[in-house]
Amino acid sequence: MQWHIINHHDYIDGPFDSYEAALREACALGKETRTEPRVRRRAEDFFVYKAPYDRKEHWQPEYWICTKEAAVAEGVAEDIFSQPLLETWR
Repeated sequence: MQWHIINHHDYIDGPFDSYEAALREACALGKETRTEPRVRRRAEDFFVYKAPYDRKEHWQPEYWICTKEAAVAEGVAEDIFSQPLLETWR
């Protein structure tokens, strides 16, 4: 099973071999500072990770960690997976 990190508009990173690997990457991208990351299950194989508030950027990103199949089943457009990776995230 392949896991991906997306948000409302863009493909962020992936595929990952496991949910745990994708979550580690999302925490790194979100500059996680909490002992327990804030993750909620949206559906089977679809999780929402909320990064800590970034005082410098003044925003709080939301990363969706999911399989392609779960995302499509939840109404995410399939073409989001054909977007190129955002180099600014790496």
